[in-house]
Amino acid sequence: MTVRPIGGEMQVWSDLDGRHGPGPVRGEVLAPLLATVTGRTLVVGPLDPALLDAVPADDLTVLVRGVPDAEALATHLADRPGATVLCGSPEKLATEPPYDSVVALDGTERLGSTEGADLTWAETVALLVAVLRPGGRLLLAAENHLGVHRLVALPPEVTDSDWAGAGEYDPDRPAGLDRLRAGLAGAGLSVTRTYAAWPAPIAPAALVAPELLADQDAAAFLRATLGRACAPRETVLTDPERLVATALRHGAAATLAPAWILQAERIAPDPGPSGPVGGRPAAWATGAAAGGVPSPALPEALVMIDGERVEVVHRPGGGLLLRRPDGATGALPKGSGLEQSLIVASVRRDLPAVRELLRPWQAGPYAGVPADQIVVTPGRDLVPLAPAGLPADAVRRLAVRLLDAGLAHLWPSPADPAELALTLVALAGQAPVPAAPAGGEPDRPTVPGVRELVADRDRLARELAEAREREAWYERTLVERETELRRARSLLAVLSGTPSARAGKLVLAGARRARRTAGAVVRRVLPHD
Repeated sequence: MTVRPIGGEMQVWSDLDGRHGPGPVRGEVLAPLLATVTGRTLVVGPLDPALLDAVPADDLTVLVRGVPDAEALATHLADRPGATVLCGSPEKLATEPPYDSVVALDGTERLGSTEGADLTWAETVALLVAVLRPGGRLLLAAENHLGVHRLVALPPEVTDSDWAGAGEYDPDRPAGLDRLRAGLAGAGLSVTRTYAAWPAPIAPAALVAPELLADQDAAAFLRATLGRACAPRETVLTDPERLVATALRHGAAATLAPAWILQAERIAPDPGPSGPVGGRPAAWATGAAAGGVPSPALPEALVMIDGERVEVVHRPGGGLLLRRPDGATGALPKGSGLEQSLIVASVRRDLPAVRELLRPWQAGPYAGVPADQIVVTPGRDLVPLAPAGLPADAVRRLAVRLLDAGLAHLWPSPADPAELALTLVALAGQAPVPAAPAGGEPDRPTVPGVRELVADRDRLARELAEAREREAWYERTLVERETELRRARSLLAVLSGTPSARAGKLVLAGARRARRTAGAVVRRVLPHD
């Protein structure tokens, strides 16, 4: 396979190698979306070559702007005779035949070339819609510039890939999910499916429909899975897990999602009395695949759990199911998170409720599962969402999360996570948890955020100030007592030097001698047994 330049190609640039930016879009949860692609397909932007294998279309075209990326993709797709690799700017696509499906999972910001025009978001979307047949499908991703990933991130470093594009300052770029949908509708598209992508636009690990994010029956499951997906791997401003949980509680998860992925169809004109649209069957124009076969239905959510892609689908009779890759299904656990329930009971100072939650957890088979990965059903059963580890690690993780959340005041004297862990284990009625050995794993299970580090610093500063105050009090008390003792000794020495004191000493000494003499006389006079 050879690369076909279309104009505006960049000779030495690569988006796939990750040296000039974040690298290609990747993530196993994206594969089911690509599996719904049908007909003549165009994929634009840097996409992980492994994801291209999930595209079932025989007539596949890939567009990238860098020549090294085009050559690498040509090698990867060499065994697909219907595949074509284009290299150049997106505005050159106007000369290409129309497509049944267009995939832009990297959005629009990394499509432009240095050799091409500087296009706005609306202009780029218009180009993609223009090469789409009436009734064709567009898969488009859009980063949320007010997403959780940006709210918790430290100031980003400028990379080579930031040389072009207005980004969040683009006046044509819709801000927010509702405006994004309206923008696509204005471009002649009808949105058929929307996903919120977590934890990062470039490498999502969970795709959740906004309707599911607002479903209270799925709240505990989503708090656990999204929180686990958003666990920080590098230093951030604050722990994104708690921010995600707060967004879910307040119905703002879809608004604060790091990115959105939308599936939309180009609105087909009225076919008229003849029926066909653009030479295609009417069934194809209404969203069916080429040949009249509908594409696979998409689930309500796709999440990675224990390295497996798990789907959330509707039960035929109502309700939600978890479907695993092997086809096995199970009911979506309903209830509340164990950690959330413990926090609520602690804030209410309800010690019996705290014990009722801790005891079955630590006395049961899920003692090693973190509390934030357990759902408590209405029947008080525990449903784990993560594999079990050591019970001591699970309790220490809970202690760390309670302290990081600023809840240290709810406990008697939690000087550090180890002491709070001992308190929790005692409330659970279990044997004390031994302290972590020197050089072992740290108490904090994930990379701490700046907020958590500042909270730790402030807590340690308070403890240090209290210790210094106690030390100062002990020192003052000791000095005062030593001063009183010296004063008493001085007074005793003064009193010992007076005539009355000397006369008293002589009288006492004479009395002692008389007593000893009388004792000796008595022993001589009295008979011995």
